[in-house]
Amino acid sequence: MLAGTVLGYLGAFLMRRALESGRARPAGLRVSAPALPFLAYAASVLIDGNGFVAASVAGLWFAGTASELGEHTLDLVYDISHLLALAVWFTFGTVVAEEFSNGITPQVVGYAALVLTVARLVPVAAALTGTVFTWAERGAVGRLGSRGVTSIVFATLAYTQLQGDDAAFVVNATAATVLLSVILHGLTAEPVARWFARNPQPGTPPVPAPPTPAEPAPAEPAP
Repeated sequence: MLAGTVLGYLGAFLMRRALESGRARPAGLRVSAPALPFLAYAASVLIDGNGFVAASVAGLWFAGTASELGEHTLDLVYDISHLLALAVWFTFGTVVAEEFSNGITPQVVGYAALVLTVARLVPVAAALTGTVFTWAERGAVGRLGSRGVTSIVFATLAYTQLQGDDAAFVVNATAATVLLSVILHGLTAEPVARWFARNPQPGTPPVPAPPTPAEPAPAEPAP
């Protein structure tokens, strides 16, 4: 957290001062912004910290300044994030194909089902206690939450650090959970959305009706 705080705050401060003084242009800042998470990660690893936490904290500090640097400052960050997410999924698919070549145990499938039901819904419902969310909305948040990119990253790191059966177990459990999550979300996301459309929750603003197309003006008689 220390590395992320220092680099996130310092990087945002220097970028803002460079823009205000005319020493940098918005195009240059779009290139500088993606460097901050990598710097935070590297600095945290050097002091035996968690690089992912450092990068996240740096982003929190930078978020307050991003709007002052221009609306397109984070465009390159979004593009790189999308590209890296695709790379993560590709790597994960390769590892899963290798580990699942010998089949999957019922215990791993049962663990994945438990994670996506009780172990997921109960903590989310507890965390939203006291908020304005209805029970239906809490269930939807817990049901349709993140689909596992973070889990894939940590599973891949564990796979490269562990040996033998331990590495295989981590990958099998994570793969089963993520794949089952993707399948269940794909099957239930649209029905859940349609249910909320038919049953608006208290405090939900009404959806405006589409505008009525204007009738064409009558043609003028030819002279």
